[in-house]
Amino acid sequence: MTASTKTTAIKGGILVSGRKSKRADIYIKDGRVDSIESDGKARPASHIIDASGKWVLPGIIDAHIHPVYADRIDTLSQAAACEGITTIIPYIGAVKAWGESRGLLDAIDDFITEGENTSLVDFSIHGTLLQNDVKDSAETIPVLVEKGIMSFKTFMAYKKRGMKLEDDELLHIMSIISKQNAILAAHAENGAVIDYFESVFISAGKATPDDYPPSHPGLSEAEAIFRLLTFGKVTKCPIYIPHISAKESLAVVQLFKKWGEPEFYVETCPHYLTLTDEEMSKRGSIAKMSPPLRKQADIQEMWQAVREGLIDVIASDTAGHTIKANEPLWDNIFSAPNGIPGIDTLFKVVYNDGVNSGKVTLNRLVEVMCEKPAKIFGLYPRKGIIVEGADADIVIFDPAVRSVIPARNPLLKVDYSMYAKQSCLGAAIMVLQRGNILMENGELMGNPGQGKFLPGTRVPPETI
Repeated sequence: MTASTKTTAIKGGILVSGRKSKRADIYIKDGRVDSIESDGKARPASHIIDASGKWVLPGIIDAHIHPVYADRIDTLSQAAACEGITTIIPYIGAVKAWGESRGLLDAIDDFITEGENTSLVDFSIHGTLLQNDVKDSAETIPVLVEKGIMSFKTFMAYKKRGMKLEDDELLHIMSIISKQNAILAAHAENGAVIDYFESVFISAGKATPDDYPPSHPGLSEAEAIFRLLTFGKVTKCPIYIPHISAKESLAVVQLFKKWGEPEFYVETCPHYLTLTDEEMSKRGSIAKMSPPLRKQADIQEMWQAVREGLIDVIASDTAGHTIKANEPLWDNIFSAPNGIPGIDTLFKVVYNDGVNSGKVTLNRLVEVMCEKPAKIFGLYPRKGIIVEGADADIVIFDPAVRSVIPARNPLLKVDYSMYAKQSCLGAAIMVLQRGNILMENGELMGNPGQGKFLPGTRVPPETI
């Protein structure tokens, strides 16, 4: 066989999509899915992978990471590959704290170069727009859309850090994004409310980890989401709501879903499905994130929203800092950095807590962690699904493998895990990207720079 005719076959596994599961054999040629055959219908293949008794899943897409803190895209992509993640979509902007001193266009160009030189997995990009970016947005956004940047993030909080956009600025940005057929993602918390509580708590000498969650009440998230979706309806701008955490917010989502406008999508994260605010007392500032961890009642509502389709995407929101960078862990909580690790445990934690306990089906997880993010961010059907012509991004997942999450991931610079010592049933045992094996039985097989930048193309909402 010549190189152009070499075929890899994944045989005997159960192919899982967002709608159904079936026993099938997958044939891969030139990095793409060449055909899907019913079990037992043999075709010649130069390399056969036995997936008997295993789930065969599309490569997972982590649509929310921040490769700008302790770990950058080089190390994060290695941990991602071991978890079955073959595509990542980081948030990139001209933020001095992220090590970028130039403008937004340069920041994104620099990151594309960094990613193509060091990433093990494929990547797309969300552009991040701060206060300083508003004045040039009418020029920069169309340029970035031309590059294939189809989603842009803004903040409705953090005025002191120069991140918050006021309502008129947000409307201005959204009108530009709407005309470009792109999508806006917004950190939706009422900035005035959380600034008020922070000031009141500090003045009262209340700055412990236990004081942090009450400074970000669920209602501040719900109000911001209501306002954001109102602006989306006014400007006809599609909306993506990352890291939803509060049960009050789900009531707003349900209301706007009922009204039918604007086009919008909702994301939550594994920590909002599995951890409560009690982690702040146990771990101090290393459990600090924004929005904060909430109550068990919020977790229950989140799982119900995943089951019912109110939540479209589950992503990690990886933004890990080292323990040292968080010190002192139990004092001055409002000065501690935001963000936790999680890309290395994204799928196994949700699978273990969701599928193994009967909260959600595996098909639904594939929909919210593979198909939906690919569709929303314009990567479908190249990514997110195993069909003829798609990139051969494939995870062979063994539901019988039990593992214990280590205190720290050896591939990462961040030196702790929120899930340390947790036992999980089910794990990826082989990961392929474009037909190449990235990981087999826990061992990395790929090389830095193997990942490619993926320009996005927005698709009609009725197809999502």
